[in-house]
Amino acid sequence: MPILDSQEPSQSSARHAMAVAVLSVVILLLLQAVPWGSLTGNRLKDFNLFADIFPHETSYEPIAAATDIDPELQSYMEESTLESEAAEPEAYAESVVVPQFTEVPRVDGRVVIEDYSSGGDGMADFRAALASATERLVRVAVLGDSYIEGDILVQDLRRLFRLRFGGNGVGYMAMHSEFPGFRRSVRQSDSGWKAIDVRTMRNSDTLRTIAGEYARVDGVKAKSRFEGSGRPDVSNSSWSRSRFAFISTDSGSVTLTIDGLPPQTYPCGNAGKLQVLSLDGPTSSFTVESDVPGLRALGVWLDAATGVAVDCMSQRGNSGVGLRRTDKRLTDAMSHHVSYDLIIMEYGMNALSAEQKEYGGYSAGIAESISRLQELYPDASLLLMGVGDRGFKDGAAVKSLPTCSALVEAQRNAARRCGVMFFDTRAAQGGEGGVVEWRKRGLVNADYIHLNHDGGAALAEELFFAIMNSVDE
Repeated sequence: MPILDSQEPSQSSARHAMAVAVLSVVILLLLQAVPWGSLTGNRLKDFNLFADIFPHETSYEPIAAATDIDPELQSYMEESTLESEAAEPEAYAESVVVPQFTEVPRVDGRVVIEDYSSGGDGMADFRAALASATERLVRVAVLGDSYIEGDILVQDLRRLFRLRFGGNGVGYMAMHSEFPGFRRSVRQSDSGWKAIDVRTMRNSDTLRTIAGEYARVDGVKAKSRFEGSGRPDVSNSSWSRSRFAFISTDSGSVTLTIDGLPPQTYPCGNAGKLQVLSLDGPTSSFTVESDVPGLRALGVWLDAATGVAVDCMSQRGNSGVGLRRTDKRLTDAMSHHVSYDLIIMEYGMNALSAEQKEYGGYSAGIAESISRLQELYPDASLLLMGVGDRGFKDGAAVKSLPTCSALVEAQRNAARRCGVMFFDTRAAQGGEGGVVEWRKRGLVNADYIHLNHDGGAALAEELFFAIMNSVDE
């Protein structure tokens, strides 16, 4: 009678268990290799099977394509001979006493403005202007990068000012938009323009306004049409004053059209000087046409006669350092037609990177831009916004980019250096980890950088609260 080996069943079970374990690990490794984030718009996250087993160095992997570094900033950094320590506040003006904040100031738990003006009331000019809003148009400029592209944040800031102080229209509009459907506050269509902005301007180009852009008739003729969006949540559907600013370099004509009036045609010669044409009357559309070869269009302004106007002036990839070269002669000429009572600067994403941990050079550059605006608009209050929070992937987790805090501090130092106001955007988002929470709330895009329209509305509420807290003091 054969003798059975009692170990055979247990060895078979062990081999089976080992095969299952190996197969499971192989499946997990395959799943780990799948780029879940990019395939699902970050609804599902990439993961690292061994992240909790083996120590690892932080990779600072971007969630989306990194924001472009502004070539104007690169040029400034290459040309500048300033030491990074020059951005330290003690080196700016030792004889000037400015307020000190040991922590981000808050009122009722909400972030408010840090006022570094020598008199302690950087909002004085704007407060005085608002007192006359029933008699004249008070104008706010919001200068920035892709963070406010498409009127995000600005459209809601405009709405909040209008609710309290009145006004209508969307203010400044460029002649050409690469993504006209993205903006909710106005409908735009255009043809025949070549757009030029601070990133592509030649050093010899003097057509530098705070808008940072202009357009040239590229061919025989060009046309732009602007229509009220009809969305009461972000815009008035009509306005009462339509203006077009340009510089003619040849003979020809400009034709303007608003609702209810026949087209108005204006001859223009080779003047080479700023010209501003205006049509008054309630309208929900404005059309500009020109057959002047090479005519330089600085933009249109769609406004009321009183209340508050808020201009959105954004260029993707702009760091803000190009403002230091804003042309004084052209700005002075423009100020007779369009001037500003409050200038808000929103920049920084195009200076921020995981590798750069010290931003003294950028602080010095943005301080030069602030100083230039102070020179050009001596009667305007000036507010610098700190960069918003930005995320990166650390294995399976999304966290705040550690270098954000260094850039915010560099911007704060620039505000202290120039004696202007500062708003800590990142703190208003919740500080460390804020962008992750805002993403959970549906307020930022899947790149963990840019606000969506809902996020813009949320941040506008915080910024408006901070501004009015200073105005009402």
